[in-house]
Amino acid sequence: MTLTVLVVDDDDWLRALTVDAVTLLGLEVVDCASADDALLILKGQPAIALVITDICMPGRMDGFELATVIWTRWPWLPVILTSGNRYVAVESLPAHALFIRKPWSLDALHEAVGKHLPV
Repeated sequence: MTLTVLVVDDDDWLRALTVDAVTLLGLEVVDCASADDALLILKGQPAIALVITDICMPGRMDGFELATVIWTRWPWLPVILTSGNRYVAVESLPAHALFIRKPWSLDALHEAVGKHLPV
């Protein structure tokens, strides 16, 4: 069985780059551009094994709010938060939150995914 990762980023280019990087690990990837779309996918695809989300996204809900909903509804589902915004207060994230700063290296992303999935 192949594990599936949900990638959420409003930047099309960065989302595609993340999808390509995760695919290199042999994982299936579903992607979307908003937190609202991510929640629809999660409700419809219970086989998602990991979520990677940008924190700073426009819309009704940002990536941190998405992660908070995930941790409440699906507490077993790991979330990797990422951002290039230097003003993100990483120290205010919950202890169980895994954060990688953009621009991440391929090794850094693969290491973060490997902390949650067998890759």
